Amino acid sequence: MFRLLIPSLIAVLALTACGGGGDSGPSDCSIVGQNSYVYDELRDSYLWAEFVADGADPSAYASPSALLQDLKHTLDETRFGGSYSYVADQQEFNSLLNEGEFTGLGVRLGFTDADELTALLVFSGSPAADAGLTRGTRILRINGEVPTSDPGQPNYFDTLLGADEVGVTVELEIQGPDDNSSTTVSVTKAVVTIDSVQTAQVFETTGGTTVGYLLFTNFFTDISRDALRQAFGTFRNAGVDELILDLRYNGGGSVRTSTVLGSLIAGDSVVNSGDNEIFVDATANDDHPDLGFVERFFNETEALDLDRVVIIGTESTASASELVINGLEPFLSDVVLVGSTTFGKPVGQHPMNFCDKTLVAVTFQTLNADGQGDYFDGITPDCPAEDDWSRPLTLESNLGNEASIQTALDVITTGTCPAVGKRAATFRSEYLSGVRALIGAH
Repeated sequence: MFRLLIPSLIAVLALTACGGGGDSGPSDCSIVGQNSYVYDELRDSYLWAEFVADGADPSAYASPSALLQDLKHTLDETRFGGSYSYVADQQEFNSLLNEGEFTGLGVRLGFTDADELTALLVFSGSPAADAGLTRGTRILRINGEVPTSDPGQPNYFDTLLGADEVGVTVELEIQGPDDNSSTTVSVTKAVVTIDSVQTAQVFETTGGTTVGYLLFTNFFTDISRDALRQAFGTFRNAGVDELILDLRYNGGGSVRTSTVLGSLIAGDSVVNSGDNEIFVDATANDDHPDLGFVERFFNETEALDLDRVVIIGTESTASASELVINGLEPFLSDVVLVGSTTFGKPVGQHPMNFCDKTLVAVTFQTLNADGQGDYFDGITPDCPAEDDWSRPLTLESNLGNEASIQTALDVITTGTCPAVGKRAATFRSEYLSGVRALIGAH
């Protein structure tokens, strides 16, 4: 098992939507002017606006983030101690959401139970990949310092890894998952482009079932939707009967993209039912019903029209990822969650640009067609399973796969959870070098 890390740039994982909000920020971009803008928005469009303290003094805060964190509602607090609402750098926000780009090493890290810092996911073409890091690579030292999972100081990894700027070099002593010796590499931060679809495989079981395996990491806008449609086109052409959807590291993003994914899974049986079925019903505060909206299933050409989907999740599975699980529940005969309890984020935001920042404060809560969506404590797995970092995230055989993938395959081949399964992994938070928020919009 392992525990994931969190850096200072991300306060939470987010799910956002189009409509409402806007770019009419303050003409005064002094700290007080920015603070006043955020305060006014909290009193107006924030989901819990009625609970924001009256008469607060914007000049008393050092930054818009400080004001937001002080005045947020108690429900605006994740079970990991972070906040659903935050203030982001506008350029970073837009680059990540629309282009899938960020500056960093391009690796997601976590600590094992033995307190070993380990690479869990390495993006192709990233500085980390070019330096030879793969899933399971252990990070023994960073710039000569042995990393610890309990540093006792804020922003520890931000300081240890340096600024997320192009050209910043980090010296890593690494050890491969099967190696006894270590090597030291210099890794220079660069702009990394994330491929939302990391893996799209087709696998034939010994019983003749054609299984699709999709490792999907981010709900960006058009680039993610295009990648999903291409992957599902491959699945459809191969005659896929069952789907394993791996969302274990997917922190969320666009509501619209989650609706596309749900539609690609559910297919014609829902879209053509004649009932104009609801995928998500988003409700806002009483003064701003205009910030609420309804997303309905789309008619997707490459849809699989499945009765069942097996989804792999962890405590890094958040927001738009949880929306897929919740949104499909009323329509599929079986939505099976494998892994561990998800993050717990049934709320979302309409991003609002001001000065050089973006306010990403909670403006709506998401419900499915049955009116269900109160999973602030996360969604509990049907089949607990470990995230086994020592094995690759691929579907290779009926036996010997990574623990969660094997459990998902067992569900498909037997119809039930394994009688003896791996224990569920425990998580604390997440770290994707260079990315502090997974955010989205239509």
